[in-house]
Amino acid sequence: QEEDYECFYESPPLTTARFWLVTVFGSAISFVSIVENLMLFFVFATRKAHRNNHNMYLLLLAFFDFFVSLAYILLMSVNVLSDYLLSPALVGLWFSYMVPMITISHIAMSSASFLIIAASFERYCLTTSSRALRFAQRNRPKIALFAIGLGIISKGSIYFEFEITHHENCTGQMTEWQMRYHSFVFDTPYHTIWRFWYRNFVTIFAPFFILAFLNARIVATLSLTNSNGGVFAHLAGNLAMEQARRKATARAATRTMVAVTCCYLISNIVNVILTIWEHVDKQTLFQDYLNFYAIAVDMVSLLTTLACACRLPIYLYCQVNL
Repeated sequence: QEEDYECFYESPPLTTARFWLVTVFGSAISFVSIVENLMLFFVFATRKAHRNNHNMYLLLLAFFDFFVSLAYILLMSVNVLSDYLLSPALVGLWFSYMVPMITISHIAMSSASFLIIAASFERYCLTTSSRALRFAQRNRPKIALFAIGLGIISKGSIYFEFEITHHENCTGQMTEWQMRYHSFVFDTPYHTIWRFWYRNFVTIFAPFFILAFLNARIVATLSLTNSNGGVFAHLAGNLAMEQARRKATARAATRTMVAVTCCYLISNIVNVILTIWEHVDKQTLFQDYLNFYAIAVDMVSLLTTLACACRLPIYLYCQVNL
């Protein structure tokens, strides 16, 4: 009887609804995103011009979006599918790669958000004719490397937080493998300082509000520029045409980053709200709104993957030449 209690397993709430939302719909979106970002990475990586201009950020973004989309299937879809089918074999498979894959996915998501900030900052400098533009353009590889390094530093320690345990008494059952946090995660200042303050601020709140600010300034400046665009109509000659072409290319690239940033903000607003709610009133959220919380967490991951899948349509619409 004690053994039965130890091996007891209760399916999470709304398993059927989550199966259709995550495993079916989410996996389809992720597969589309994987194909799109592999293609984008190939296009950007095989052309030197893209590697040496602002499209370098789009190249790196496609690289990390691929891993985010792949991780969605391996982490979210397989996990929900194992609950839906009550399959101990799928649970064992999931636990075999869960720790490294969740670490890679979090590093990829954070690195992607920092890269979007870097690309948006360069577009902001160009749009507002900031003195920092030359610095942003000349040091583009270093800035990108810093963004990726910050993503690795911020989320790399996730790998050491989890402990996978095997219960021999539950062999062949859903609870054969279980996961828990190592003792240092909650018994030391690591949780309060690093996981609560640093990660929440640096990887969630700061990117969201920085990008909201940069986007608002870029859009406002572009609107003003477009309203005064008629002054260029009187220019004539090849030089004026070349200048107009370069301006059009720059504006298209800026519109692309504005759209990418808007997509990021929309996809992360649920995550920001949930994070605030968890820290303000976690008990009420878990007790009174558990079903809502389960679906909301799934929506956070789904919206992130959907944002990855939207990159290619955004590029096609905003940069026809590309």
